[in-house]
Amino acid sequence: MSMSLPVSLGGPTRAAKPERHIVASLFAKATTKLRLATAIAALWLIVVPIAGAAADVQISAARAAALKECSRLAARYPTNDWGNTDIYLYRSCMARHGQKE
Repeated sequence: MSMSLPVSLGGPTRAAKPERHIVASLFAKATTKLRLATAIAALWLIVVPIAGAAADVQISAARAAALKECSRLAARYPTNDWGNTDIYLYRSCMARHGQKE
């Protein structure tokens, strides 16, 4: 008894055309949704002001002096050489001046 196997004469078998169309359609829809979400997010970032970034915000002279002094103190200790020393010094300096970080 010999069994015959089906032979493909047209080269490698490919997915049926409707199935390929469905996959391409789903990919196109996903890409469109991603582009739309990115555009909306970009517009949202442009329209919504960032808290504290407004130009009309005034700080006291005491805070300005504390920021200047504490930033200079912390700048002497780069993170890649001293680890977290810079932020600890900055925070303690601001606390000594009675200011928030």
